[in-house]
Amino acid sequence: MMKKRIIGNRAKQILALALSTAMLSTLSLQTAFAASYIGSVSVTLDLDLVAGEGLPSLTTGYTGETGPEVKIPNNSRYEIEKVEWSKDVDEMEMGKTYNLKVTLDAQGDYEFKNTYSSSKVNVKGGTFVSARQGESSDELIVTLKTRKVEGVLDIPSDVDWQSTNSKNNKFGYATWDKVEDAAYDVDLYRDGKVVQRVDSIKKTSYNFYPYMTKEGDYSFRVRAVPSSTSMEDYATKSDWAYSDEFYLDEDDVSDGTGQGQEETADNTPNISNPEQVGWIASSGRWFFRYPDGTYLRDSWGKIGGVWYLFDSNGEMLTGWHNRNGHYYYMNGSGAMHTGWLLDQNVWYYLNPDGSMQTGWLTVGNQTYYMDESGAMVTGWKEVGGQFYYFYPDGHKAVNEVISGFYVDYNGIWHRP
Repeated sequence: MMKKRIIGNRAKQILALALSTAMLSTLSLQTAFAASYIGSVSVTLDLDLVAGEGLPSLTTGYTGETGPEVKIPNNSRYEIEKVEWSKDVDEMEMGKTYNLKVTLDAQGDYEFKNTYSSSKVNVKGGTFVSARQGESSDELIVTLKTRKVEGVLDIPSDVDWQSTNSKNNKFGYATWDKVEDAAYDVDLYRDGKVVQRVDSIKKTSYNFYPYMTKEGDYSFRVRAVPSSTSMEDYATKSDWAYSDEFYLDEDDVSDGTGQGQEETADNTPNISNPEQVGWIASSGRWFFRYPDGTYLRDSWGKIGGVWYLFDSNGEMLTGWHNRNGHYYYMNGSGAMHTGWLLDQNVWYYLNPDGSMQTGWLTVGNQTYYMDESGAMVTGWKEVGGQFYYFYPDGHKAVNEVISGFYVDYNGIWHRP
């Protein structure tokens, strides 16, 4: 009887060892076939964007190749499945950006995560907008924004003297038609030689009479130039446009009165008191002047702990403004807005750095989606090939039944 018990215990030990070995083999097999998540991706845009032309065709390839417009590193984790423009455009506009979608396909045992932040999507030649899974974890749809479209500013038209009659109070005024978003360089000529130059003015006229101090044949030329340093990145100054000549005789020449006293070339206030510094109001506009007489211009300024934005003339800006590819909102006092903003019955969200949010947004425990214009989405919305429901206050519904349709824990509605 004792021998049988020993044999029985031994059999149990062998069976337990066999089961344990089988379990370990199963776990090893599962581990071997488990998918690996792709932690980050890289996309390069090599686009030639010219104002007035249509959006270029989009071909794909690998970094280092010559020709393809959309490229990724040569790797074994993912490939480009397709690329497409978000919207059709017949003619691109100078200074505008355009969105495109790049669909990546995971290779082998690799999978994509549900969403990717900007820190996980390396973009060259453009700007990250959003990235999320497509129809499955094998697909990632990356939305990118191009650089600003480059172009040449229009040549000013209707270049002429407002009056060539010395008895007219507009005698000596050079005038021309406006070029959108441009400033102007203007040169005054007498007998073919430059006698006065004015650079980067915003107005479409200039009083040259104080500089007409000798008789002779007078004319001027004008060209459109970028109105800010940021605009210089994509806009090229135009060719010169020339006025007709008129003869000024000795009896009608200027005595020089008004030189240096007319409106300044950059349209800032003509302040002669060096002690007048800080905030300065002029004709309903606000400027900020330093003790050395210079102005805060074409830049951000943090004054009293508040951020303000100034244009190339030094004028404080209000309302919506595009700065280096991002939109900002400056309220009525000029202060940069952050957080939620209701503007013309549309909700927007301004990040802590003031930039307008687009794409997915998480505030507190709620998730929202801001479309390409920055407007908060409500109701049913297709994002990255998936349908979601957003309540009237903008937050995404999750694990709920909406009008008879179930959305899962990620907020996705799946067709039955």
